Amino acid sequence: MTATAAPVEVAPGVHRISVPLPFPPREVAAWVIEGDAGHVLVDTGIDTPPARGALRDAAAEIGVTPESLRDVVLTHAHIDHYGLAGPVREWSGARVSIHEREEALATRWVKGWKDDRAAVGESFAQGGIPGELADALLAASDRIHVRYEHYPPDNLLRGDAGPLPGGGGWEWILTPGHSPGHVTVYHPARRILIVGDHVLPRISPNIGADLYAENPLADYLDSLRRLRELPVELVLPSHGEPFGDLAGRIDWLVAHHEERTAQTLEALDRPRTAYEVTLRVFPDLPPDNFLHALREARAHLMYLRGVGAVERDVRDGLEVWGVGLGEE
Repeated sequence: MTATAAPVEVAPGVHRISVPLPFPPREVAAWVIEGDAGHVLVDTGIDTPPARGALRDAAAEIGVTPESLRDVVLTHAHIDHYGLAGPVREWSGARVSIHEREEALATRWVKGWKDDRAAVGESFAQGGIPGELADALLAASDRIHVRYEHYPPDNLLRGDAGPLPGGGGWEWILTPGHSPGHVTVYHPARRILIVGDHVLPRISPNIGADLYAENPLADYLDSLRRLRELPVELVLPSHGEPFGDLAGRIDWLVAHHEERTAQTLEALDRPRTAYEVTLRVFPDLPPDNFLHALREARAHLMYLRGVGAVERDVRDGLEVWGVGLGEE
C-alpha cells in the first residue's frame, strides 16, 4: 500500500507524510525533521495496514532508514497520532517521547477502561441521555478503546516547554485543550510551528470535557493566546494544508468559541441537562457525531461554571445546569 499522497518537503529538512485514516478526516500528517544526529518523526498515524504501508513507503522515499530515525515525538495520545509509535520503535529502535500528562492518559485508556466504562455509563445517565442512545455511545467508546495498545515511552516530556528530543534547534511547547498533554513543536529561528491538532486550518478542533479533562476549554483558550504571541511564518497542522496566518486563525478560533459559549448560555433559559443543551446547541446532529458534540457542550458548560456564569446541581439523579438554577 502506498501513501495517499507523495511526501512533500514543506521547508528545508522538514517533510510532510500523508497517512490514511479509516474515518474522517481520512488522513493525518506525520512530520519528518532532520535533527542533530538523524531524523525525528513527529506523530506516526494510526496502526492499520494501509497506514503502515503509507508511512513506510514515504519514509523510504525521503531517505529515512532504521538507522537514521533516532526519535519519535508524539503531539498527543489520540489514536490517529499515537497508534504506530510501537511498530515504528520496533522497526527502528527510535526513542519515543510524549508528555507525561498524555502518557498518564494513554495508560488509563488502555489499562483503566473497564473501570472508567462504568463511570462513563453513570455520567451518561446523570447527564440525561436516554438509555438506547447511552448504550450506543458506550459501544462507540468501546470501538475506540479496543484500537489502543499501550506503548510505554522512552522519554517523558515534563513541564511547559523544552528542547525537542533530536535537537536541531527545535523546541516543544505544552498546549493543553484538545488533549491534556498536547504539545506543539516550534523552531524559533526558522519560525515554523508543527501544531498537531491544536490549530487546524478549516475546522475547529474538538474540545471536550469528560472523565479525563474537566475544564479543557479554559486550557485551550489560554494555550491559543500564548501561541498567538509566537513569531510564526509557517504553520504545519495535522489535518489540512500548511498555512501562514497563525494569529488570524487563532483569532477565528477564539471568536468561534465565544460564539458557542454564548449559544450555550442562551440554551439555559431554564435548568437543563447536558443532553438537552447539546440538542439545543447542535440541532439536527448526525448520530455518529453526538458523542463529540456532547463532550463539547459539556466543555462550554464547565467553562461557564468556571467563570461564575452558570451553576450546576444534581436533582432526582440528573445533573442540571442553569443561571442561578431556580426551578426545582
